[in-house]
Amino acid sequence: MKKLLLFFVLLMPTGYLYSQNCSDIFISEYVEGWYNNKALELYNPTNASIILDNTYRLIRWDNGKTTSDQDPLYVLGLTDTIQPFSVMVIVQDTTKPGQDTMVWLELRKKATWLAPYDYNGTTPGGNCVFWNGDDAISLQKLVNGTWTDIDIFGEIGVRPLDWQGGTTGAWTDTKPYWRGTGAYLTKDQTLIRRHNIKIGIDRIRMSHYGDSTTGIYPNSFYAFAEYDSMPANYFDSLGTHWCDCKTSQSIVENKINNYLNVLPNPVTNDHFTVVSGAPLISLEVVSVVGQQVYFSTVSRQKEVKVQLENMPSGIYFVRAITIDQQKIIKKIILQ
Repeated sequence: MKKLLLFFVLLMPTGYLYSQNCSDIFISEYVEGWYNNKALELYNPTNASIILDNTYRLIRWDNGKTTSDQDPLYVLGLTDTIQPFSVMVIVQDTTKPGQDTMVWLELRKKATWLAPYDYNGTTPGGNCVFWNGDDAISLQKLVNGTWTDIDIFGEIGVRPLDWQGGTTGAWTDTKPYWRGTGAYLTKDQTLIRRHNIKIGIDRIRMSHYGDSTTGIYPNSFYAFAEYDSMPANYFDSLGTHWCDCKTSQSIVENKINNYLNVLPNPVTNDHFTVVSGAPLISLEVVSVVGQQVYFSTVSRQKEVKVQLENMPSGIYFVRAITIDQQKIIKKIILQ
């Protein structure tokens, strides 16, 4: 029996042995906006503070390269502490007059940590927060003296093409996700990690997801496997993250205050009713590629009727903001 147990343990990937749900920080939001409006949100899903100094770092794997971890310009060592069930919002520090196109003030106000800006210089990490849709990003942790991927956005070693086969593309919503066919998901988009995701993706786990019928990332990086999409330059949700790792108290609060339901769902005849546990101040419907198809301000109502206009069938997202500025997103299906 002991030999049999050892056999199964040896078959388990190393990344799985190390990674457990709600055990370490992961990427909770990715912003690829216009110009230098770039940001990354990291979430602490544990009930303890996590000190980043000398233990965590970000790498931008530029244009499909596999050696960016050897270039200090692309390696950003992280410092500071992320409190329990809280986030760090990293924004590029192009905020001073005379620099390259400045980060919009709206995004700058969301930052809790400014990454250095030194695109062609010598500052460590100065060329890290410069992604433009075709760069992979990895979050690494120093484990037993070795830098180990604990979360990966995109696919390291792959530079996705554009629709003409050129090099201005991004990962898309159509297999194999890197050939430029379909709608861009990682370019001119904000991607928000879904609340049921409790762990990052490491290289070993990713390598075991090659079966398109069961894998999280079939063949290449498919953002919709774990992220919801919002339009370019959408920053409202930065600063907080809803995750199922939260404590039971937070779950109770979510049930009472962050309750949101859509009736009926699937939606028929382009109309439905939104029922909320807290008074709403605005309601929005967006497509899976972040296109806004409906928006309305709401006068502190808990029940709102929505009428769409001849929308194509498919998956959409209802985004509501409550009177206390809580953001709630609900997936719907239009038939």
